[in-house]
Amino acid sequence: MSNMIFNNKITKILELFREDYNRRIYGRDIANKLKMNQKTISNILNRLEKEDILKFSTEGKNKYYYLNKINPHIKDIIKLIEIDRKIKFIDNYKKFSSLFNKLEEKTEGILIVFGSYANSSANNKSDLDIVIIGKISDITELEDLYKIKINIVKIDKNKFNKEDILIKEIIRNHIILKKVEEFIELIW
Repeated sequence: MSNMIFNNKITKILELFREDYNRRIYGRDIANKLKMNQKTISNILNRLEKEDILKFSTEGKNKYYYLNKINPHIKDIIKLIEIDRKIKFIDNYKKFSSLFNKLEEKTEGILIVFGSYANSSANNKSDLDIVIIGKISDITELEDLYKIKINIVKIDKNKFNKEDILIKEIIRNHIILKKVEEFIELIW
């Protein structure tokens, strides 16, 4: 299983489930969304099902795939997917890699990037939107040093509501910089 996870096509498919751990996706929808060959998607989905990572249900002639949440390794697989996204994100924004490290140092708790940076649509005028589920020290000097406006959204872990519009957006479009496992547990 470990060799399989780092296959780029498999990673792209599993990333679709990180937006909603209860999501059910039709194979053709995956092929369309990822712009991949239907047969290739079908082979990968069958392989993931044999590895007990995905399950499926049939409705009419359609197979809908979903995460096998009773697999004892599924949270670790999601964690690997999230870490892979973080690495790609930092590679994409190399000029801010030390900023991300400093934000991690100043944060106690979960640190997440969302918004335009998380979906790779940021430009020179974009603000960096971050979520803190915990505490963060003053970051004014970081804004000055890196010449970027940082918008901080603080969320109390005890008041975290997955039905809140902002939290739904964060779950759908996020990069976890710190405390991946805690965030996965929070939205599980």
